[in-house]
Amino acid sequence: MAIIKHAARQTLGQLIGANNPPVEVPDDSQRQYAWGKREVDTYWADIQKFMRARRTGTKASSEYFIGPIVTITDDKITSRSLLDGQQRLTTSTILIAAIRDTLGSMVSTEARVMANNIQRDYIARKDGRHSQPQYFLTLSLFDRDFFKDFIQDWNETTGKISQTEIPSRPSHKLIQDAHSIFEGHIASSLSSIPTDDERIDWLEELRDCLVKGLVFVEVQTPTSSDANEVFETINSRGKDLSTVDLVRNFLMEKSRGDDEKARVNSAWSSLLDGFERREDIEKFLRHFWVAGHGDVRSHSLYTTIRRELTQRFETDLPRYEVRTFAAELQNASGRYIELITSGTGLEQLDALLDEIKTLGADAAYPLLLAVSAKSEYSEVAKITQALISYYVRWTVVGRRESTLLEEKLFDLAKQVSSGTPLSSAFEQIVSWTPEDTAFQADFEKAPIPRSTQARYLLTAIEQFLRQRDGVDDVIVAGTNTVHVEHIYPQSPDPAYRLTEHAAWVNRLGNQTLLHGRKNRVASNKAYPEKVDAYGSSSLLVTQGTGISRLWDADKDGWSTSGIAERQADLAKLALEVWPIGRRDRAGFLAP
Repeated sequence: MAIIKHAARQTLGQLIGANNPPVEVPDDSQRQYAWGKREVDTYWADIQKFMRARRTGTKASSEYFIGPIVTITDDKITSRSLLDGQQRLTTSTILIAAIRDTLGSMVSTEARVMANNIQRDYIARKDGRHSQPQYFLTLSLFDRDFFKDFIQDWNETTGKISQTEIPSRPSHKLIQDAHSIFEGHIASSLSSIPTDDERIDWLEELRDCLVKGLVFVEVQTPTSSDANEVFETINSRGKDLSTVDLVRNFLMEKSRGDDEKARVNSAWSSLLDGFERREDIEKFLRHFWVAGHGDVRSHSLYTTIRRELTQRFETDLPRYEVRTFAAELQNASGRYIELITSGTGLEQLDALLDEIKTLGADAAYPLLLAVSAKSEYSEVAKITQALISYYVRWTVVGRRESTLLEEKLFDLAKQVSSGTPLSSAFEQIVSWTPEDTAFQADFEKAPIPRSTQARYLLTAIEQFLRQRDGVDDVIVAGTNTVHVEHIYPQSPDPAYRLTEHAAWVNRLGNQTLLHGRKNRVASNKAYPEKVDAYGSSSLLVTQGTGISRLWDADKDGWSTSGIAERQADLAKLALEVWPIGRRDRAGFLAP
């Protein structure tokens, strides 16, 4: 069994502050910095939400628990070796550095002083002008020097970082990108603040949210073997079901008698038996709570459920009992399983749910769960169709901020659960959806590098063309025999390579569908060598959307204008494939 010397609450400022032992990632740690844009944006969104909540001044919103970290700490606690928590601490330091850099770029003397204080208090300090700096967080061998150069080595005189080392590893680029993303978010937030004094106040508030509000639990162990055992326990034993198990234990604790405990166990049996994957139970529990209460992050789900249910269970009138919550949970789990498996039994809805799954549009499920609790599945189908148009137009093609879409859908789910009519919910989704002119313009220029998304878009267009032209249906979605084909090849013969290869190769106008054998034949050949594969295809998106325009026979080469023309034609079709206007007579939309 692992020996734990100490486990204690620590703010970020206490973990990497000037008055505490420095934290080092051991060189034998193979993990490099790994957070990409999605994780960094999510982290920023969480901090902004916490910042807004903190302004209310309530005790419950004064801290934001960000998770445990595991350290190997010597007897005198003069140093700490970090085994778990590197990504969170590194990202937090990068954000603190972005605040410092923003302050350092301002003309105000006060801002420059604050920037230097941030550097000395939370990033690195020097005992004298010519002494070596002491870094409060030191990364492992793979990222250490770059992190020092790009993030930590701040020149108090010039107000700049050194940036002497060139990014040579993917992790270095991620560090660089994270810093750039944070600087962009900060600049965007400051753009609406009119004066320098108010901007400094905002940056000071952001700093305080980080160093005073972010809370960890530091688990201190004496040896690496103890630390590894704790690390493995945190990251493997029951990880997928940790929140679910905590909620069950809480409900058992609050149960009043054996009959209520039996009701909780019945609900949990349904969860464990109904879902194929354990992680789906965790996802369901969050989506169930979001559907009734609005957005909550996975890491704070249990504390939120415990706090709010405790208040409800302890309120005398109207009485809300554990058995009631367990029954609601069990009932919702059955509907949720039907939604995520496309098993509602209504053919039109199940086909739409297949699209939700293909798109990876998980943000839709809380709203669909809320709607399914109030309405028949035929009504759920109408909302689902509107959601798909919204998701495709906003995220897949428009590349707009996905977190904003998620926030809106989660809030709408709560509204529906609270009694908002379905017609009103439908109208809200339509009002958020980019209009035809914007969608067509987005579609005409859209690169779609992800093959799953390109396949979905092309498949949906293919199915529309077949329905419109009354052609016998061919199964495209879900089959492994149809693949995405780049007409102008991804790896062309050098003689035919376009000058702006990267700008055109993933444009949707350059992609089509082919059956597997034909796809292998076509491969990376020039158009004249694979024209027969296109002409003999049974797929209308390949046979009838003017692929020949992509080849300039006179110049014996590929034509970028042909790619643009074909994509413009596909964009016109897309307006009908993902509509926002009226339809019906079983074509849905307009409620």
